Amino acid sequence: MSKSRLVNYLLFGVLGLVLIWIIVLGSKENNSTTGHISAKQLNSEKVSKNKVTTAEFKGNIYRDLETHYYVFSTTKKGKIDVTWGPDTTGSDFLIANKDWSGMYYNGDVLPAGDYMFVVTSNPAETPDDPALLRYHFTINGLTFKEAPDPTLPQLEIESPQELVTRLPAGEQVVTFKGSSDGVELTLGTFGFENEVVEPLTSPFEKTITFNEASPYSSSYRISATNQSGNMVNRYFEFIYEGGVME
Repeated sequence: MSKSRLVNYLLFGVLGLVLIWIIVLGSKENNSTTGHISAKQLNSEKVSKNKVTTAEFKGNIYRDLETHYYVFSTTKKGKIDVTWGPDTTGSDFLIANKDWSGMYYNGDVLPAGDYMFVVTSNPAETPDDPALLRYHFTINGLTFKEAPDPTLPQLEIESPQELVTRLPAGEQVVTFKGSSDGVELTLGTFGFENEVVEPLTSPFEKTITFNEASPYSSSYRISATNQSGNMVNRYFEFIYEGGVME
């Protein structure tokens, strides 16, 4: 074999090895890219599956005596779509900002943000209407930051038990007595001035004295809050015949 032909064979051999190496590298890059895209797609599918778009709130509420609050956050705006369960009678809801700067109802568009789902009761229409109401609300149409806590703190009140208590003239003593498993427990007082709030410790027993300096009409609210921020409010009103008219 001539020297020139041997050189040509060697050049072709080297070029062949280079070409094979290029093909191998390209194949590795394609596999890596394909694997990377697949991982992203899997992650996207996982996020989609974990997206929370439904929440349920159900329980019992004392007519005219209580308000229930469930807190939640949304990541984008959505249209409120709430359905009432078959055992929901005599109760209603609204959605509000935590500072009550905005209120929303079924069918409204809710911007992304932090909110409260507020459960209220409708006034009794007849004496036979039950005092304890059941409710079951399901929310759709919203994208929640995380699944809302569907539980409420327990609040047991031994006294007083009436929404409105009438007190005769002369010095009178009323005792608020009860317990709660909430992480926060407070007593709010409404009288001549704005609400005054003081902390309570469970079990609690708080005595209120009514005398000639007390207002004719005063209201009280006991609030229990759980770790998630969900809250139960129980309300009381006193009409004191010997009190000062505003």
